[in-house]
Amino acid sequence: MLTPFFFSRARQFDGVCNLCDGFINFVADHDGERRVKFGAQQKHVELLARVGAPLDLSTVVLIQGDTFTTKSTAALRTLALMEWPWSALAAAHVLPAALRDWGYDLVAAHRYRVFGKVESCRVPSGDFRKRFIDYRPEDEEPADPISAGGGAGGQA
Repeated sequence: MLTPFFFSRARQFDGVCNLCDGFINFVADHDGERRVKFGAQQKHVELLARVGAPLDLSTVVLIQGDTFTTKSTAALRTLALMEWPWSALAAAHVLPAALRDWGYDLVAAHRYRVFGKVESCRVPSGDFRKRFIDYRPEDEEPADPISAGGGAGGQA
């Protein structure tokens, strides 16, 4: 069962798309309350299917509770969760969805050609890893002060 929308928001994205990856980094940098969690669509097909979201990579998906939004609506709802002034961009929601989605589809159709793509999903590291829906603290490896050069005496 998914948690209620006011507890969790999961933004699914194309993990090999450079534009999508850049937007994820932007959201992470400007979501000071850490309300948005991320997941690559390629890795979370089961979650997408459970809420009835599209399984192809044609759109971004925002999951809020047991509902989802796609395309421009998902992007604008994500922006609404960010800090000022970025949250103000969500005001574009007043434009007709058909017009917004036409623009979204135009960018999506050319995103690989314009922004490029990578062969595989990036593996998040450090504190950024905690922003992903599949993060499990028990998988963290304990810090080894000796391998970091901090052992007694500091010499071999």
